[in-house]
Amino acid sequence: MSYQSPQFSQTETDLINLINRTQQFTWNGCIYDVVKASKPSTSKGECKTDVFIKTLQGNFKISIKQSNADFLENKISYERASQIFGYDTDSILRRSIGTIKQSFQNHPLICFKKMGRTEEKTILLGWKFELLNKMSGNKSGVLQLTDEQKLNVYSGHLLSRDKRDAFVDGQVIADSGVADYILEIDKVIGHNLQFYINKLRPIHDFSRQQTIYFACKALNYRSLVDKWDGDRPLAVYVNWCLHNGELKSSICYDRPLQVKGNVIGDKIRGILRTLNINKDNFDELKKYYSGNAYP
Repeated sequence: MSYQSPQFSQTETDLINLINRTQQFTWNGCIYDVVKASKPSTSKGECKTDVFIKTLQGNFKISIKQSNADFLENKISYERASQIFGYDTDSILRRSIGTIKQSFQNHPLICFKKMGRTEEKTILLGWKFELLNKMSGNKSGVLQLTDEQKLNVYSGHLLSRDKRDAFVDGQVIADSGVADYILEIDKVIGHNLQFYINKLRPIHDFSRQQTIYFACKALNYRSLVDKWDGDRPLAVYVNWCLHNGELKSSICYDRPLQVKGNVIGDKIRGILRTLNINKDNFDELKKYYSGNAYP
């Protein structure tokens, strides 16, 4: 999970504390003697294992799934997409994006006024690519994945080495960041450890039964603060240019996740400087742009 809510972090902590107060548990008819439970960490980002249980008989690597957690992967890079999808990456991305192409064409590229959750005086850079466990808006659809690809979304077994080999109590342990089990819980309360152990599901079995969705979320240049929300890889990007004194835009689908937000954002800044336009006179842009805008 790339972002962890306070509730999620509390659930992790409560489960780890419960394990460390317990001496033994039973799994598949065998008794396991608890040595210690910890949360693995990586130098950057998150691994898939939320709770690592060391026992005398072997290790358990658990990914926690809460009912209110929609994101499976957000702000996906081309590198991460390649780890998930393999040799078929470009085809899967283009095919997925192609199913919702009309929704990109219909989307205003400049908002002079506030539109929904998009603030006023914004210019669209493009759309990020995210994986979810449910549909999300009109730029969303079902990903057609193999069982192996689904497994990697949940377990992370094809993640980069620095995500697979996580730190556990300050020591790097091979594949400690690759989850073997999934535990669907919202809170740890009122039960002993065995109750939660009984709810563990092998992630190999769980993942193949899941439907995984993609969603494309807008990344905007926000003139009110002269910035955008990070150098995000764009599944679809907008090519902006000045041509014969007019501002032109074209929506580009040819390089999914290979063009990033800073490239487009810096280009927009340059265009606005050339036109002498900023947040205070943003409406002047209407003189130069006749494309899809709101209102």
